[in-house]
Amino acid sequence: MAVEVGLSFGQQLIEEAKRTHPWLHHPLHKDIVAGKLSREQLREVIKQQGAFFLDTVRHTAVRLASIGSFRPSLEDLRLQRAIIPVLLEEVGEDLVGGKEPAHALLYVKLAEGLGIGEAELFGTDYLPHIVIEKNELFQLQREGLLEALCGGAIATESVNGIASARLYEAFRTHYGIADEYLDFYRVHAGVEEEHGAQAVKLVDRLAPTEADQKRARLAMRRAITVRWLAADGMYQAIVQGGK
Repeated sequence: MAVEVGLSFGQQLIEEAKRTHPWLHHPLHKDIVAGKLSREQLREVIKQQGAFFLDTVRHTAVRLASIGSFRPSLEDLRLQRAIIPVLLEEVGEDLVGGKEPAHALLYVKLAEGLGIGEAELFGTDYLPHIVIEKNELFQLQREGLLEALCGGAIATESVNGIASARLYEAFRTHYGIADEYLDFYRVHAGVEEEHGAQAVKLVDRLAPTEADQKRARLAMRRAITVRWLAADGMYQAIVQGGK
């Protein structure tokens, strides 16, 4: 495997994620950005993606809970503190004097912009691909901080700023969704690059050996693989009509 000169290990993972993540390269996401989906198809995609985006508080909390044990070390306490800001963003910075509410609530507002009510959104029948995706993403959070970071922040948060900026413009220009419903994408377009940079520092610290780096790379690829699986499932069921 070629080593990218001048990049740390964590930065190399970020570059691979940008080259391979479905949110940047899958036909489904390209079609959404290009305005090719009907409004009804877009509604169905948003409902399916809610499986993960409505549960990000718990996802991040599992990451935090994976650090330490019955007798935590001083390093464990430091690592826990490093994760807390991300958890606060997911829970809602408005709880501690900030502006933004919980990201999951922003997603509920996004769904409202497409005419998806609470009962419909939270009562979605998820595709099997989506169930497998969510289960694997949560499993990665349980396996330890290195796997959690590489399966979350490195694999997806590192590209989500780019994807969210594209979706923000697409929803405004192609689908006519008013700005008041698009804070979910606006916020993520602004914060995810910082999350990725913080994760790089932690991964470089947690993966000094070849064995550690092998674990880290596998975790990232597992996450990206199930993101592709989910995108494939939605594309087939929603865009191609189940073909």
